[in-house]
Amino acid sequence: MKKFVFIMLLLALCILSCDGRKTKAESLKESVAKFKDSLGKLEITEYIPEKYVEVKTDTLLTNGFAISIKTYTNMKRVVTCKNQVDNTLTHINNYRDWVSEVTIKKNDKVIFDRVFDANFFLENDKTIADSLHKAINNKVWIDDEFPLNKNYVNLVGGFIFPESKKTLYYDIKIDNEGKYSVQKIEN
Repeated sequence: MKKFVFIMLLLALCILSCDGRKTKAESLKESVAKFKDSLGKLEITEYIPEKYVEVKTDTLLTNGFAISIKTYTNMKRVVTCKNQVDNTLTHINNYRDWVSEVTIKKNDKVIFDRVFDANFFLENDKTIADSLHKAINNKVWIDDEFPLNKNYVNLVGGFIFPESKKTLYYDIKIDNEGKYSVQKIEN
């Protein structure tokens, strides 16, 4: 009988000690929800790259061309992409545009001196006018996949569309007189 009374007393104590409190997980969820409500809308803004960047490359080719490419960030032109994580948090990425200044010499004589920016590509391909506001100009570089020819040099330049991660590239062929042609590279 003593055991029965002891078990009943223990059972009554257990039942009385359960006061309907929340579990740790429920309390944590509620605290997080309260915290988010107290913040209101939160936007995290990031610039890519964060600050001014400049890269200068000088290249001498065996075919007699000397190529100087200065690429830097255009601090005034950005493409903005918003990504809403939830009702309170939004990431805003501002991708800065790039500009490349290209100077090409042949036998120590300047034959080509141009700025490669969005306007350069727009002059040579009017079909990109509608989508240009969604794209950033990419850097210009020497196309090392083409074999060297003594009469011309190949460069590659184009655009990146940050929201869709798509690219649009152009083959830029410059001859030894400084005349150039621009052709879209099909992906």
